[in-house]
Amino acid sequence: PDADKPRVMIRVNAFGTPWHEGDVKMVRASLVMRVMVPKAEEASELADIALRCGEGVSLIALIESVIGVVQMRSIAHEKSVSRLAFGSFDYCVDAGVEDSGRELDYVRSQFVIESRFAGLAAPVDGVTLSIDDADLIAADVASGRRFGFGGKLCIHPRQVEAVNQGFAPSDADFAWAERVLAKLAENPKGAIAVDGKLVDKPIVDRAKQILAARIVAN
Repeated sequence: PDADKPRVMIRVNAFGTPWHEGDVKMVRASLVMRVMVPKAEEASELADIALRCGEGVSLIALIESVIGVVQMRSIAHEKSVSRLAFGSFDYCVDAGVEDSGRELDYVRSQFVIESRFAGLAAPVDGVTLSIDDADLIAADVASGRRFGFGGKLCIHPRQVEAVNQGFAPSDADFAWAERVLAKLAENPKGAIAVDGKLVDKPIVDRAKQILAARIVAN
């Protein structure tokens, strides 16, 4: 149904692989409007893929290599790209990085910075390989959120709930946001404090974002 189309995304094989052309033809025939492109490395390749997928299709560029990271700014500014995603483990193999924790802090920050600079939605963080370690998944989600990511790739259905919960504002977040805006309404032109902390414009903007997220969820 048309109402469900925005929720559907197809991941095609990478540009230049033997299966890519057939995948794109399938996408065009399916009328799906969102496509994830792995091994994204060149803005021109993404523009070509979008043209072949059909009018109105947006791309999620999955960046998984050193070349992709170096080209990230041009990729983010390609008009067909609506979001960046981090293929962290493939990147580690390509770059010779031996772990996916703090060793990737610099690269993760680049994803957030370039997404914001290009006016894109917050990027999607890479996967957690563990399926059953709930504490590890929750910790990885919390880390990604602190960095400024807006979501996380999953490799198994059992990870989905933890990811959704981790990236959604909590009840405590909503309560804090309501207190901030209530204080602001009481004193719109003066200095205000909430929970013993000074509130300025960035804090107010954050509170509005949290409450907006609840409206969207409902």
